[in-house]
Amino acid sequence: MTPEMQHIWWVDAETLGDTSWMDLTEAMESAKVSPPIMQTVGFVLVDHEDYVAITDSLGDKECGHVTKIPRVMIQRREILVHGKQEMGRMG
Repeated sequence: MTPEMQHIWWVDAETLGDTSWMDLTEAMESAKVSPPIMQTVGFVLVDHEDYVAITDSLGDKECGHVTKIPRVMIQRREILVHGKQEMGRMG
């Protein structure tokens, strides 16, 4: 079975600054900017009520890294390819 492939737009949590102190004025200005909207395209491994787990690469017995996106952060989802039952391999 090949999982469904989706394009997901989601709001990313963002941390400002590094290990040193930050100027308060600079921090306040940075804090006013909205978090970035990210886009992820891949195979949906788990479609849970709280999150979606998606991978960018998929083999018979292995996959690439898995990204878990909390549903409250998802703004939009688009199905690119519906999941299907494997009928055989080419080659």
